[in-house]
Amino acid sequence: MAEIWIQEEKITEDFLNANGHHIKMDGKIKSVFFIGEGTEEDYVKHNLNFLQQFLITQNVYPLYLTFVCVDDYEEIQTAFDNLAINYKIRFLDEVQTYWTAFKKVKYHPPYFTVKITDSRSLIYVLEETYWLAASLNEFYTISYSENLSFQLDTVIEWGKKRERSIPIFKIDENTTFITIFHDGNGFYLFTNQEKYSTVKSLCSNLPKGTVITQINDTLIKRGSIEEE
Repeated sequence: MAEIWIQEEKITEDFLNANGHHIKMDGKIKSVFFIGEGTEEDYVKHNLNFLQQFLITQNVYPLYLTFVCVDDYEEIQTAFDNLAINYKIRFLDEVQTYWTAFKKVKYHPPYFTVKITDSRSLIYVLEETYWLAASLNEFYTISYSENLSFQLDTVIEWGKKRERSIPIFKIDENTTFITIFHDGNGFYLFTNQEKYSTVKSLCSNLPKGTVITQINDTLIKRGSIEEE
């Protein structure tokens, strides 16, 4: 049984910058919630499991998972091919660099867009790829629609100007998408849908048996999901 806490967030430039990857939105999002599985031990596994169960409970398909990968991506590609997972591989415009023992290598980071059509594929794909968000903090998002593009732009990182491929979400009245928190420790739900418009409505759409331990700064009596 998952025990989670929920934090209502307000979208500001500082909020988006603090969450990395320089996310931008073409349109307005009404509601943003942070949802985290409260355990301190093996938190990556617990948060992955809750994310899977949350999405299975929503029963919305197709879902579109997009993640940036390291240059050596063939292992993931082979795993997807073996189970006939529907995906596309493209390459970002930005240039990244790594060093080997003999030379400096420059490359365009690959990214996958995976079309997920059922719960079986959902579980498998997240099991195979969540480590990219949890261990490497690569960009990783799940959307209810195919509404993401990347645009090369100049940003400030560690006090220096850099060219980065910025993820841009096209927003409409039915938009819902998820991004992963630092080190895979929870996720953000960005949404314009009525069924997630308040904490109370969000809680009514959580997996059965979920225990809410905290909402914003308020500790919640075990089993209660009533909005204050």
